[in-house]
Parts: sequence; structure tokens; C-alpha cells
Amino acid sequence: MRRYRRVIFGIFLTLTVACPAMTVCAVAADLKKAPPGIAERLDQGATQKLIVLFDDSAIEREVAANRSRTGIEHDDDAILAFRASRYRELKSRAEPAELSGEVETVKDYSHLPMSFKRFKNRRSLEKFLALPEVTAVYENRPIYPTLAQSLPLIKQPATAGLGLTGSGATVAVIDTGINYTLAAFGSCTAPGTPAGCRIAASVDITGNNVTLNTDPNGHGTNVAGIVSGVAPGARIAAINAFTGGASSIALIIDGINWAIANRSAYNIVAINMSLGDGAKYTAPCGNSHTNPFVTPVNNARAVGILPVAASGNEGYSNGIASPACTPGVASVGAVYDANVGGRQWSTCTDSTTAADQVACFSNSSSFVTMLSPGAIITAAGIGMGGTSQASPHVAGAAAVFRSAFAGETPDQTLARLTGSGVPVTDPRNGVVKPRLNLLAALGAPINDNFSARQALSGDTGQLTGNNANATVEPAEPAHAGNSGGRSVWWSWTPSVSGPVAIDTQGSSFDTLLAVYTGTGVTALTPIAANDNDGAPGNTSGLSFVAQAGIEYLIAVDGFNGAFGSTVLNWGQAPSADLFVTMTGSPDPLAPGETLTYSISVANRGPATAVNTTLTDTLPTGVSVVSTSAGCTTAGGIVTCNLGSMASATAVGLQIAVSPASAGTLTNTVNVASDTYELAPADNSAGIATTVSLPPPAVPALSPWGIALAACLLSGWQQHRKRRKPN
Repeated sequence: MRRYRRVIFGIFLTLTVACPAMTVCAVAADLKKAPPGIAERLDQGATQKLIVLFDDSAIEREVAANRSRTGIEHDDDAILAFRASRYRELKSRAEPAELSGEVETVKDYSHLPMSFKRFKNRRSLEKFLALPEVTAVYENRPIYPTLAQSLPLIKQPATAGLGLTGSGATVAVIDTGINYTLAAFGSCTAPGTPAGCRIAASVDITGNNVTLNTDPNGHGTNVAGIVSGVAPGARIAAINAFTGGASSIALIIDGINWAIANRSAYNIVAINMSLGDGAKYTAPCGNSHTNPFVTPVNNARAVGILPVAASGNEGYSNGIASPACTPGVASVGAVYDANVGGRQWSTCTDSTTAADQVACFSNSSSFVTMLSPGAIITAAGIGMGGTSQASPHVAGAAAVFRSAFAGETPDQTLARLTGSGVPVTDPRNGVVKPRLNLLAALGAPINDNFSARQALSGDTGQLTGNNANATVEPAEPAHAGNSGGRSVWWSWTPSVSGPVAIDTQGSSFDTLLAVYTGTGVTALTPIAANDNDGAPGNTSGLSFVAQAGIEYLIAVDGFNGAFGSTVLNWGQAPSADLFVTMTGSPDPLAPGETLTYSISVANRGPATAVNTTLTDTLPTGVSVVSTSAGCTTAGGIVTCNLGSMASATAVGLQIAVSPASAGTLTNTVNVASDTYELAPADNSAGIATTVSLPPPAVPALSPWGIALAACLLSGWQQHRKRRKPN
């Protein structure tokens, strides 16, 4: 609440980000080289604050000479003083009289060749960039605010690390308005401008048209900054409902009405009301006849908006203020986020403080919804304490989870927040209420248990998730040899056989990865496992040959209980089934004759066989007569490049050889490709061919030989006749 704030004066962090990759944004008088949008904003009359870098090359040479002369490696006090003096001289030369009043120094960095300057118009920036002393200018881009104790207390950094930031959601903040020009909100020149502006809208419902509140102690600015800190991806719709520090029920209702009317335009998921009437309501004020907030609250919830309100700072132990007492409003009390020493407030004193101690000013009752950090909270450069600071923590949390679980109702979101909070007891009344815990509110992953494993679809893909709040089941194996403690499960059934690679690259934590087959967490057969695959971040990777139709069970765990956002990548390599047949003709044949091998190579698929090659290591003693096109011979080896063979295609070719000697000629050909081979057994074929010598030739008789043989035969026959008896 406003009356209990403690503003920290004089401490404003200048959050700066240079141009992308720290590149120089402008080096001459050409504004095209200036940061994007600067010239346009100057033309529109909006002054611009820029970080300036001066040319200190001469100073660096002098410093190097001083170091060399004194034999030191680092600047000592004397050199630091020398630098500061020379920097002042350098910067003074870059302040010509003609730019007086047009370029102002917002902040000088005495020990750097840099300054933070405000430029009033395009002309002043052009002239300044033309100065020889100026090297570059950089845009003062934002870094989102960090609430030193409160965010770690509610586990916001761990939740944001899982990618849960409220992206796409908007919180309507009904308050004193907002200074949206601050870096905490994206240094907006107007709502939604430039692209990094986190203010979706800034409206005034008081009639005074105050849509930009530059009050350095602004209550609404601090409250909106807390929402942005909890939900750095969400946007703010700032609704100014205060004039001179006061508002009215009619104005607050008007603000709720605006949020309802614009719910779709901005995806408003929550309304924050860090305000109240100061009265004590000892029971829920649900009577619509006496409580004017009942209907507006109900209508807001009806369109999916969760109203959140501060319980009040009057120190009641048995009642809270309105509108927090209204049923349907998430009423929020305050706890300290750390030991901040003794604190005295206008209504009470906490002589000691500690994290999760209920603040003495925080209104409490049996029907307050929950607790959240409220003292002391610094956001957007402003420090305050009160239930006003507790409420926006919950509103920001609502944005985080409505972004992550868009289908949830306000009741479901609130149940998520209250059902997981850290129980805190208020010693004044013994009431125990949950303190906001974003990480616990996330709940366990849906695939925490083996029986709830998620099925992966497709032979290749990527899936994201997290293992926050995951557990290990009884008798679950130690994945990759580490006890882990936060495993999540998937299943995958490939449609074809072949090698597969699975990894967790892109995950935000040190992972463990294991693959099994089996029917239960106690009946698993290990297939492959890995702790670290050498990729950045200690992620894991493995590969194995998968068989079509087999369910593979995939576990991802955190090394020694680590957790974070999970990225699971899987991909099955294409596979083909090549086979080869061959015949040889003639068979048999004689040495020196031509033997022709007819070869057929086919691909049964399913994938294309890339870079297919047939190789024939010829038997000893044969010479190549001819080959089909695409074949080459070297060193007795014939190589035929068949290129890529689609599934269900075949290629025929011939190799003709001539054997030099007789014997059995055995020849084997082999086919291969760069694609994984499903059945390598039929990637070769061979035949044996007989090579034989011809029968010896019979000498031919000359004519006189034939005559002599006839005479001898005739004489022999006559001799036999004479020897026969009569």
C-alpha cells in the first residue's frame, strides 16, 4: 500500500546494453549508422540518451609507454589518475560551444573514455558524430530488472530458466500510472514502441490524461516493475486510476471494466490492484448489495482474468481490506524476502526480520488467499515495502502459468499457486498460508513416471520439455551410471529398421540419457546410455541400430539431480536393401576365349541408396576385355559407379574378361552405398567357371602314306588267308 512504501533515493541502476555484438553504431555524421530508430525519435521531438565512446588511442599509447617505463603490467594508482585526467581533457574537447544546450551530459564515467549524454535533436547528434574525438555511440538498451531476494525466494530464476516467462500474456495494473520510459520496461517512447517495449497500453481513467507518470517515487511504476521481474516475457497494461495520490471505488471499477473490454486485444490474464480502502472485513465480503466489487470481479473472472489484490497494510490479524476481501479475488499478504534488519512501520515494528517472516503491517485472516514477498522490494529503480509489493508477485505468477497453460481457468491457475506454496505461519493468529513458489507451482512433468511415458512420433524429430519437479521411481535403474533423481520418460517405435541417433543437445542442464526395452521400470533391458557426449553444456548423446516395430524406452535424467529445460532430438538414418546377382557365359571355355559376366544390382529400399558402387576384384590371370559405361579398371579391380539408386530400381552391367590358363575361375562382386544397409548378406555374388584345354590334335596322313598303309593292310589280309587250313 502507498502509505507503507520505503523509497530508496539516489540508487538507480543504469542498465545498459550496447549495440548487437558490441558493434559500433555510428562512426561519422551519417545517422544511418546510428542505432535504429534514433533519428526517427529525434525527429518526433523525443530526446535520446546515448552512451558515447571517445577516441582514446593516444591515451592508450601514453599508458603503454608508462607501463613499459615502470615495468608494471597493470594500471597502478598513478596511471589511473593519469587516465582520469587525460579522459577529462579528451571529453572537454568534444564539447564545442555551438552544441551547448543541445547535448547534455547525464552521467560521466570518470575512469572510462565514455559518457552518457542526452541529445535534443537530429542536428545535435549529427554535429556530435562529426567530431574527431568521437568514436561511437551506443543505444542504452534495457536489461530486465532483478529483484535481489524476492525472485530467488519464490524460485523465479529457475522457472524462467525453463522458458516460463509469461510470454504473450498481459497483466493490467490499476495504480498510479507508470514511467514507461525506464529501461526496466524497454525504454518505451510510447506503448508498444520500440519493439522491445513491454508496455502494451497506458491509459488514464481519471480524466486528467496522465498516461505517463514520471514521478521518480511512483507507486505504480514499482508495482509494474515487480510484475515484469516475475514474468519477464509478459506485458503490462498500465491503468492510471489515481489523482494526487487518491482514487475512488468508481475509478477502480472503471479500470476493471477497461481490462475486461480489452482482454482479447492484449490477452489480459490478470488484474493487479495494489490498493484498498483501509477498512477491516472479518469475513469474505461477498454481498453484491454492499460490496460494489463483487460484480466486476465476477465478470473479470468470467472472461478468464484473475483479479489479484493486496490484503492491506493496517496490521490487522483478523481482517483484510476491500477489494481484497471480495470472493474471487486472490488476496495477498506480505512476507520479508530476507533478513533486512529491524524495520519500523507507521503501524508496527518488526525488531527482527527473516525470509518468510510475515510482516507486522500485513493484514491477515483465515480467508486471505496466500503470501508473497513484500518487504523490501526494489523494482524499476524504486524500493518499497507493503502488501502492494506482494500482490504483483502473484499477478506476475498468474501470467507465467496462464502463458504456459493457456487452457486453465482462473480457478485452476489459483489452485496451482496455492496448492504448491511454502506453508508459512503467521505468529499473530496461528494462520498458515502458502507462500508463492513458482517452481513448485509448475508441478511434476506429465511424463515423470514410466507408465506415463510420452510417445514420440516420426523417425526424426525434436521435443522440448523439462524435468523440474520430476522424481525417480522405486527400483528405477541409475541411468548412464548416475543416480540422477529427476527422470522423465518417452517411448519410440521406429517404422523401419536402421541406425538411430538420440541426444539432449540444447538442454539447459547436465543430462543423463538411456535407452531400454522392456515392460516396466523394474524389467528393463539396457540398449545404450550416455552421460556426456562432448557437446556444450554436458548434454548427452548415443546411437544404436533400431529394429522396426520394437518399442524403445527413453529416459532423460539430471546428473546428481540437475534439472532444467529439456530438448530431446532423435533421428533415424535412411536405410536401403541392396542385392546383387551375376551369371557368366560361356561355361566352360578355353584359355584366351572371352568370358562375359552379366551382373544385376537392385535396391529393395525403403530409402535411396546414395553413392552406390559395385566392385569386382578380378581373379589372377585374367585380363579385362570390356566393361559397361561407368566402370573403370585399375590394379585388377573393376569399379562401377552406379550413383544414387532409388527404391525398387535395378541396374544391369557387364564385365568381359579373358582367362590366360586352364582351371576353375572363381569371381565375386560386391555392392555398397553410403546409405545404411539393412541386409548386407546379399550384397555380394560369385560364380565359378571352368577353363579347360582342347583335346590333342591327330596328325593327318599324306597321300603316299595312305597308299602304303593300304598296301600293308592288303598284304596282311593275304597272309592270313594262306595260313588257313583247307
